[in-house]
Amino acid sequence: MNTFLLGITAYFLGSIPNALWIGKVFKGIDVREHGSRNTGSTNAARVLGAKLGILTLILDICKGALPTGVALLAHADTLENLTGISNTDAIAVGIAAIIGHSFSIFMKFKGGKAVATTVGVFTVLAPVALLLTAVVFFTVFGISRYVSLSSIIGASSLPIFIYAFYRNIPITVFGLGIAILIVMKHRSNIERIRNGTESKFTINKK
Repeated sequence: MNTFLLGITAYFLGSIPNALWIGKVFKGIDVREHGSRNTGSTNAARVLGAKLGILTLILDICKGALPTGVALLAHADTLENLTGISNTDAIAVGIAAIIGHSFSIFMKFKGGKAVATTVGVFTVLAPVALLLTAVVFFTVFGISRYVSLSSIIGASSLPIFIYAFYRNIPITVFGLGIAILIVMKHRSNIERIRNGTESKFTINKK
């Protein structure tokens, strides 16, 4: 498939607000009116419950993984190309999916904070680095119970792990750019952490 067309497809796929439609279909709730008012999987879990939160998370991850995986397979000359040493076409498609999630055309170019879709993209591009990033995330979360802080520190560690294990400059730069985006999307959370008003993660068990 043409990379440009795949990128457009990735953007529209990334733009699908899963938390929004899941909340409306299954609970009759607009998640933008509850909790943190964010359309990411964390707020979905808080507002809609664990099962629907997990469903949102899986779908948001797939928004990044599926188009990036298709791009990687379409441009792979050998099986070695599927081990995380990727090409610029797959990176471009991954960027499109993440932009779609963060700036959805279906929500007036607003959206989630890019974490779950980023997980999907880097599951394909740099799985070892992502696994270590997950270790950082859950370590920070276990100590702090702040998803926002865990996401910020985890995202910041991603480009370090990418370079350490892959020595791939384009993917490392991509990881750095995404880390900056995630930090920027969490500006309000950072302010609340500083003020001591950030909510620790709790889940609606219903």
